[in-house]
Amino acid sequence: MVRLKGITWDHPRGYEPLRALAKIWKEKTGTEVTWDVRTLKDFGDCPIEKLINDYDFILIDHPYMGEAAFNELLVPVDNFLDKSFMNFQESQSVGPSFNSYEYDGHWWALPIDAAAQVAAYRKDITDFLDWKKPMNLMELHEAAYQLPAVYKIGVPLCPTDIWCVFLSLCAQYSGEKVFNELGVDVETGGWALEQIRSWEVFLHSASFKMNPIQMLEHMSATDEIVYIPFTFGYTNYARKNLGKKRIHFCDVPMYDQTKKSSILGGAGLAISSKTKELRESLSFMQFILSGDIQKTIYYQNGGQPAHLDAWLDKENNEDCSDFFSDTIFTMEHAYVRPRIKGFNRFQESAADLIHSTVQENVPANSIMGKLNELYKCYCV
Repeated sequence: MVRLKGITWDHPRGYEPLRALAKIWKEKTGTEVTWDVRTLKDFGDCPIEKLINDYDFILIDHPYMGEAAFNELLVPVDNFLDKSFMNFQESQSVGPSFNSYEYDGHWWALPIDAAAQVAAYRKDITDFLDWKKPMNLMELHEAAYQLPAVYKIGVPLCPTDIWCVFLSLCAQYSGEKVFNELGVDVETGGWALEQIRSWEVFLHSASFKMNPIQMLEHMSATDEIVYIPFTFGYTNYARKNLGKKRIHFCDVPMYDQTKKSSILGGAGLAISSKTKELRESLSFMQFILSGDIQKTIYYQNGGQPAHLDAWLDKENNEDCSDFFSDTIFTMEHAYVRPRIKGFNRFQESAADLIHSTVQENVPANSIMGKLNELYKCYCV
């Protein structure tokens, strides 16, 4: 029996569809695929060098592509998959997901899960209050002040996610021109930092401690948080069978409709360069990324598919409160983070820096200077 091993992240969206498909694949082919999990932070930060010897499959974030290519950590799958299959994946890309896993002319992973930072709200409460969601950043403060004191706006701003919100704001302000040869554009970054600082007066008190999963769990379990302007979307909290208070999702409030919406997230399925079972790994990859699987079994088992057909599917949207149709504009205008060598290590340090200084009275220019020193250290 051929045995394959993969690692994903520790949330039902990350592991339930993969384990369900592994069971079907074993019945179909006899090949066994097992899946381990790691924390959401490790998904974004843990070097994949530590994983390639132990796993055939790694679910990965797109900023790792430069590091993976430079150090030959992953298989360039476009060298082994039929062009027709690659063309199909490109045609099914939700926003820039497909091309986000390209680096130096090769694809080092393929999107299996599509996401971006979107907005979330408790429709039952907003309807009761007749509270209107802010359509742009300028309306965010006014909307917060119109809420009764028992209700709050929240933003997941733990270190990893304050970095993501910071980059989303940067992309809204300057489009693709967030980074230059010296790092983050100083004017753009300073503006983004001041935006986050201005929210502190109305944010839920736990915002700077929470990641998206923790905040969405809290939003669903209590009536404290009414609206989140920036969080990675999870269809799981919008589904009919949730068992808690259902959350609705929509496009993020924007600063400039002509520029970017928020940063791209999601997950790519990568194959370790150390695998001893390349042919079988490629076969399982193609099975997971087939059109019928993405639209049905992958979604039905808690996954957030990467295929456009799955996002446009009427039954899927009915099941998850129109999550897909209500956030697709944000996806289509998402900002792709740099994929250069060293960027994954830079963003981990940058996240800690911003998280530790944005709540203090440190001048934005000083923060930006330190941020770009880190960029020089890791990426130049």
